Amino acid sequence: MIELPTVREARLYERKNGLIECLLCAQNCKIPLRKRGFCNTRLNEEGKLYTLIYGDIVACESRPMEIKPFFHFYPGKTTMTFCAPSCNLRCQWCQNNHLSRREPRPLKARHVPPEEILTAAEACGDIGVCASFTEPTLLFEYLLDLFPITKERDMVNTMVSNGYMSARALEMLVNAGLDAINVDVKGSDEVYRKYCSARKGDSPPWETIRHALNLGVHVEVVHLVVTGLNDNVRAIKEVCEKHLRFASPDVPLHITAYFPACKYNEPPTSVDFLKSAWHIAKSAGIKFAYMGNVGMPPFENTYCPNCGALLIKRSAFRVLSNRLKERKCPSCSSAINIVL
Repeated sequence: MIELPTVREARLYERKNGLIECLLCAQNCKIPLRKRGFCNTRLNEEGKLYTLIYGDIVACESRPMEIKPFFHFYPGKTTMTFCAPSCNLRCQWCQNNHLSRREPRPLKARHVPPEEILTAAEACGDIGVCASFTEPTLLFEYLLDLFPITKERDMVNTMVSNGYMSARALEMLVNAGLDAINVDVKGSDEVYRKYCSARKGDSPPWETIRHALNLGVHVEVVHLVVTGLNDNVRAIKEVCEKHLRFASPDVPLHITAYFPACKYNEPPTSVDFLKSAWHIAKSAGIKFAYMGNVGMPPFENTYCPNCGALLIKRSAFRVLSNRLKERKCPSCSSAINIVL
C-alpha cells in the first residue's frame, strides 16, 4: 500500500471468507480485494481495510450552533465545522451533494492535522468542533484522534449525522469524547431503502439515537419534510411516534423544510404543512418541537413546556435573548433539558 497522509488502516473491520466486512456503519459492506465499500472511502488492499480520507478536509468554517441545528446545546455559541468527501447514504435531495458525492482522491488530497482544526477553532472563539456537512461517521479514525485533543483543551465535540453507524462505532466515538450528536431521520423504511440506498431501512438511525442517549450524549433530532415523499400526516405521526419511543419527550425535534437539490426537483415544502406537522408533534407530547429552514422565529423559539414562558428567542440562526437560569425556567422553576 502506498503511504499517503490521508490513507490509514481502518479501525473497525473483520476478514470473512476472503472478503473484508466493514463494521463502521449499518451498510455493513462485504468488500472484495482491491475494491471499495459503498461509501467509496474504504478500500480492501492486501487483505486490510483502509480509510482514504483521514484528514482530507474539504470544507471548514466557524458556524453557530443554531444552524446545525443544536438549540439545546450551548445556544448562541459557535464551533469549527468541517467535513471530508463522500457519504454512506445517497439521499436524492442532498443539499451538500457537491461534497457528499465527491470521490476521495488521496493522491491529490491535502492532509489537515487535527491540531490545525483546533487552532482555527480557538482563533475564531469557538467552543469546540463539529463534524458535519457530509456524513462524519466516515471520518471515524480522524475523529478518534481529534476528539481527545479537543477535550484536553476544554472544548466540546459534536457531530451532525445521519445516524447510520454501528453501535460499536458510536461507543468508540463517545469514549473518545463525543459530547453531542444531531441525527437526521429521513422517514419511513421505504424512504430509506428507495430514496437513500439504505440497506437496513430506517431502524439504524433510531437505534443510534437511543444508544447515544443511554451513553449520556446530548441528542437532537432533525426530520426533513420532502415534498411528495413524506409531507403527509401519516408520515409525520410515524416520526413522532418513533421519536417518543426511541428518544423522549424532552429531546428536541426539528421539523425542517426541503428545497430542490441534487436529483429531486419537487417544489419546496409547504409552510402550511410544516405548521401542521409542528402542531402534530406538540400534540403527540414532544415538548420541544421546532420548525426550520423557513425563517419563522416564533417556531424557532424555546418555550417552557410547563408554563409557556419564552425562554430563548431566536432569529436567523442567532440567539437574541436567553432567560434561562441554571437550566430552569425563570417563571416556574421547571427544569429544562438544555446544556448551557
